[in-house]
Amino acid sequence: MPLIDLAPHNPYGLALKSPVLTAAGCFGYGVEYTGLVDLEPIGAIVTRTTTLRRRRTAHPPRLIETPAGVLSVGPWPNPGLAYVIEHYAPRWATWPTPVLLSVAGESPAEYAAVAAALEGVAGIAGLELNVADDPAHAVALTAATRAVTLLPLLVKLPPLSDGLPALARAVVDAGADALTVSAPPPALVVDPQRGERLAGQLSGPALRPLTLHLVAAVAAAIDAPVVGCGGVATDDDARQFFAVGAAAVQVGAALLADPLAAVKIATALAATSHP
Repeated sequence: MPLIDLAPHNPYGLALKSPVLTAAGCFGYGVEYTGLVDLEPIGAIVTRTTTLRRRRTAHPPRLIETPAGVLSVGPWPNPGLAYVIEHYAPRWATWPTPVLLSVAGESPAEYAAVAAALEGVAGIAGLELNVADDPAHAVALTAATRAVTLLPLLVKLPPLSDGLPALARAVVDAGADALTVSAPPPALVVDPQRGERLAGQLSGPALRPLTLHLVAAVAAAIDAPVVGCGGVATDDDARQFFAVGAAAVQVGAALLADPLAAVKIATALAATSHP
């Protein structure tokens, strides 16, 4: 299978041996699975989203099953950038599979501070900027990050029903090497016993047709790689994304049911000469 370069115009490049990546959050930092999963077949690992400073939560996040999906309720904690650099990056540097750190922050300055600290750190192959919670400032966040690093940048866009192609073009112009389409949409369930409203983000197979629509629109609008993320659970699902213009896919919620899902999809694609 030929290499897939998600940063063809970047001086570092981001050549992957497989078009299958793990999605942010669903595979932790990868280190949690090294005794269970052979990472070799996977194109890249996208980590849990990390912030400049440690993020604690008063209550642990919840995962609630929904028809053909799962609702994630509550913010996910992370140990902060310094811990990641000290404890995880040295291990990533020894792996055969590149690692992309998912990054979030409260301002362009925070995104830039994270990126600046990671420039030249062994084990960090690139960054994925999660701008889904602040689409109005997606361009500014991307530009601020690009200004301080040459690392390959993927930008994870929100699932906007209107204006997504225009936002995609602007983010690429601001310095993104590739776009991930898309972050999970907001969703809601109601506890039938207590009537409690539980708001969160929806993931899983239910998203696939919606995400395919968004990927097709973005891929037609930009001259940069697009990574499809949302509803990929089988190699046939991945092929649907390739058919509408995606260069690669990310596997997310499927990993919660089967930690080997990404490996199985990557292996199946390799056996049948993707796409």
